[in-house]
Amino acid sequence: MDINSLLSPSDESPGHAMSASPHQRPSLVGSNSGLSTTSIPASALTPRSADPVGASPHQTDEDMADAGAEGEEEETSEDPLSPKDYEELGSLLESITNQPYQYSAHLRLIELLRRAYHGVPPGRGGDMLIELRKAREEMVEKFPLKENGWLEWIEDETARMKGYEGRQFVMELCGRAVVDQVASTKLWKAYAEFVEAQQRDASAEGTDLDMNEEEAATFRELFQQEVVVDTYRQGASATNLDIANSHELWDRYRDLLMMDLQANPSASKIEKIYSIYKERLQTPHATISDTFSAFSSFVTQFDNENYEEVLVHYNKLYSAAAGKYSDREIYETNLLREIQSVSAPDENEWHTWSRYLKYETTKPNKRIDVSMASFLYERCLLRFGEQARVWEDYVFFVLEKANETPRVISLLQRATRHCPWSGTLWAQYIVALERGFKPFEEVSEVKHRATKTALLDLGGMEEVLKVNIAWCGFLKRRAFEHDSTEEDSDMAEMGIVEAVSEISNKDCKTKDPHYRIQRIQINFYTHAKKLPKARQIWQELAKEFAFSYEFWLRYYEWELAHGSSDAAGKVIHSAVYGKKLDWPEKILETWKYHVEDFGNVDEVENMMVKYRKISGEILERRLEEAAAQQAVAAEVAEQQQEYQPAEPQPEPESEPGSKGKKRKVEDEVEEDSHSAKKAKGENEEPAAPVVSIPDLPPTAMQVLKRDRENATIIVKNLPPGYPEVKVRQFFRDCGTINSLKVVEENNGKSSTATVEFDSKDDTLAAQTKDGKIVEDHTISIQVGTGSTLYVANFPPIADESYIRDLFKDCGEIVDIRFPSLKFNSHRRFCYVQFTSSEQAKKATQLNGKQLGEKETLVALISAPNQKKDRSGATQEGREVYVRNIDFHAREKDVREIFEKFGTIEKIRLPPGPKKGLHKGFGFVVFSTKDEADASLSTHGTTLMSRNLDVSIAIVNPGKLKPGNAVDVARSMSPAAAADQANGSSPRDPDAQKPSFDEITKKTLGVMNLPDTVNDLRIHALFSPFGPLRKVTLRPDHQGAVVEYESVADAGKASLKLDGHEVDGHKIEIGSYKDLMKRAPLKKITKGFAPAPRKPLGPPLVPASVRNAPSAAGRGGKRRGLGFSGAIHKKDKEADVDMKDTPANADGEKKGGRSNDDFKKMFLKGS
Repeated sequence: MDINSLLSPSDESPGHAMSASPHQRPSLVGSNSGLSTTSIPASALTPRSADPVGASPHQTDEDMADAGAEGEEEETSEDPLSPKDYEELGSLLESITNQPYQYSAHLRLIELLRRAYHGVPPGRGGDMLIELRKAREEMVEKFPLKENGWLEWIEDETARMKGYEGRQFVMELCGRAVVDQVASTKLWKAYAEFVEAQQRDASAEGTDLDMNEEEAATFRELFQQEVVVDTYRQGASATNLDIANSHELWDRYRDLLMMDLQANPSASKIEKIYSIYKERLQTPHATISDTFSAFSSFVTQFDNENYEEVLVHYNKLYSAAAGKYSDREIYETNLLREIQSVSAPDENEWHTWSRYLKYETTKPNKRIDVSMASFLYERCLLRFGEQARVWEDYVFFVLEKANETPRVISLLQRATRHCPWSGTLWAQYIVALERGFKPFEEVSEVKHRATKTALLDLGGMEEVLKVNIAWCGFLKRRAFEHDSTEEDSDMAEMGIVEAVSEISNKDCKTKDPHYRIQRIQINFYTHAKKLPKARQIWQELAKEFAFSYEFWLRYYEWELAHGSSDAAGKVIHSAVYGKKLDWPEKILETWKYHVEDFGNVDEVENMMVKYRKISGEILERRLEEAAAQQAVAAEVAEQQQEYQPAEPQPEPESEPGSKGKKRKVEDEVEEDSHSAKKAKGENEEPAAPVVSIPDLPPTAMQVLKRDRENATIIVKNLPPGYPEVKVRQFFRDCGTINSLKVVEENNGKSSTATVEFDSKDDTLAAQTKDGKIVEDHTISIQVGTGSTLYVANFPPIADESYIRDLFKDCGEIVDIRFPSLKFNSHRRFCYVQFTSSEQAKKATQLNGKQLGEKETLVALISAPNQKKDRSGATQEGREVYVRNIDFHAREKDVREIFEKFGTIEKIRLPPGPKKGLHKGFGFVVFSTKDEADASLSTHGTTLMSRNLDVSIAIVNPGKLKPGNAVDVARSMSPAAAADQANGSSPRDPDAQKPSFDEITKKTLGVMNLPDTVNDLRIHALFSPFGPLRKVTLRPDHQGAVVEYESVADAGKASLKLDGHEVDGHKIEIGSYKDLMKRAPLKKITKGFAPAPRKPLGPPLVPASVRNAPSAAGRGGKRRGLGFSGAIHKKDKEADVDMKDTPANADGEKKGGRSNDDFKKMFLKGS
């Protein structure tokens, strides 16, 4: 469940410090509230009271008010709250009284009270502190405070604490905080520092403690140095696995022990410090090198004679832990950057946590560190504690890797407190209590705590059902244990009946389609031998689920097992004549088998007559449904015509006279008015205006274009974990299979497969297998028309996990397909395959969603046979391309020259490699074409030190080679080659050019990179190791070129990222030369017609060659044209291009030498 769907958009966190999450918990009408309705006294908000010391937490309201009245004559200051704030305060108090479970209302009340409290001069906030404390206590009773909320509370109470009772209250408050947020280094540090400060006061002579003698004696006895050390010890132990921050507590703990050792040396104290160093040096943390250095100094001072032996042993521990930290350093660096960049957690930070958690939790069992992974979850929950999904992942990780019942129960207790709207967490809590043999009263109390606040209703009926299913399952199992009593059975029956009644009475449009609670009730009555009651429930359900074949089969099988064959026959006979049955064929077939198995000859004959008649009626119904489905598909295609681009096509050869250039395939959606010029490369200087190449006739490939959406079927209810090879075997007689994907459903009880055939006709053959039984699973097959979503305009760094997270609430995602960037590195779209057209249609509701400042999501039903003509400023002639701009000119300088010609919509000067400078060219977008044409008169105008070159921007038809790369001269450096490949402008002339060796050393060749990964994702992967000078995609060599500003950063990235996995590929890091040796990835794709061949030698081969022996010197049997050795080359004979040899029946090329081999032989012979 996504908590974001439950949140009110108007919820705001109370101020900067409390903004621990961009999302707030849901507001909800509750029933049980203990919040006091006492109004806030005027004296609390009017700064006329004087409290020179502060408010004791145990003082009464009257005491605080009297203390404040002493300074009534003093000068007043400005009221911290406005009249509108006072009005809101009253409204909030009334709202919380009536509806106590409103998280955002509690936060807003605390925010206003805290602002008023801090707006009152020191010594005058007694009443306000009491009201603020009440508000916080009321909130903590219902919801947990976040880390910053506890810190603010401790800070406020510490500032006004008075005497022994005040200090004791803050001490207890610190203890509550670290129990509530167990992984918070900040809270433990605040706790320890508070204790240390009290110890200093207790040990200092002449300090005014504002206590009587008895209290002062108790205070000094309580806050001894040993208490300080123990507090730091507890904090260091609790946060030991906080890689980033644990040193803040551990270092202080060690320093205190060292101070004690130096003051009073002893062997036991030395042994103690040895032990904590031994444990610490086995734990990865950010300052581990400093820890080892400090340990070395310690050994030198206290055990110098054994220094070498000790250091050798401890160095092994240190090296292992340092290696673990090194593996995680990139994730920690990314986390630190995200946390420091915003004041509150955002989507980017969540994706960073998600990647880190995936790394930590998906290792093989032998390598996984359960403690490290668990503490990483705890750290994440400090930032995203309101996200039920994180808690659920954490719980199930612990259940899988470290299933210790007490630990699971404790974890679920905290999880349900943080996310009381998650039925999954409450249900698992009930199961864990049952597994831990907890008493009935405890389990019952948890169940009623889950349902009494009605927070579960926010998640819909499903969340309520999860809790009741777990509860009823517990009652049923308890009733039939070997030592159960009649009272247990009666209690179970009563509890299950109440649960059924509760679910039935819910004011919810969506009922449980699987009637799970009623099935538990039937199971209970069946086990208790109360068959009439169970049968009565079946009969009541039949009124509501008469349309469901699955219901009738369950009912039939139950009667067959627990009733009689006659009763079962009546059930299935009633189902046969049901109206609007969703799978009548299955019911009809079951009835037929039943009569054949149990009926007499008259019943069999009567069945055969009716079977024939009903079968004909069903066939007519199916034909009508098929016609309606085709009409819907046609309507969808028509609606998407103006939006949907065509499926990506290969680039056809150009006509004679075009100098070998290829026509650019424009298959991406227009993202904004500058998408067209992005095809030139955002970091490139475009060439001079070019003449568009006229459209060529369609190729065979375009005519036989892949119709993925209409040639795909969705196969449901396959056995769980069913292998792809068996699915392929099952459908191999239906036609050619282009692609296949099998995913297991979330419930783990079945799998769903998507099978793409070569043509739409093949899907008709596949549909004949609908209703077949595969390993006791009756499969259902439906055509995938309308189940594929076309998605575009998402952030450039988005990957598959981002897309899955974006559409996770829309349905089960079977596959996500990103386009190849081989022919166009700026494409940014993908196809999302759902298991049904309904899910895909639901996903279109996100169309138009704002994902960032610039990205407006496009999410439409895919219609690949439709194509949208490109539009935008460039296509409309409203965009002006300006070259030769002085590097130091600014946007305002360009605007001053062009604004006199009309309305300027946008000016863009692509940034250059040197910070603060652009690349010397830019684009000016006008509101009309006439304005753009008029601005051409500025051609030759001097701007600073250069004369402008002004022309109308034209769409670049493409580069010479796939991947926007060209051949590189031997004398050029890798970086220069990348520059030329991208058409980049010259660097700043003032910059000193590095040598060839320097460029080579700081340039990395990234190999084995999927051709679906764009340059921004590569930039995000490599930038944490140092500033980048350039990133250039080279899909024509299965990789990319990454150039750093320094050699050291390049070396560090090479060590860290070699073998790193990107979209299922382990990348390799080498040199630029290594990358250039890589050949393009050859993909074998079934279902495509071969591209027309371009003969390089004789147009025809004599027929006699077909029966000629193999090439000289190579024995073997005779083979025909297309096999290795079919052509006997002679000296200086031209080669025959074998590149596009037609595929064999299996879609793969036959063995033999490649085209390159033949070319080498030919050149050698010439």
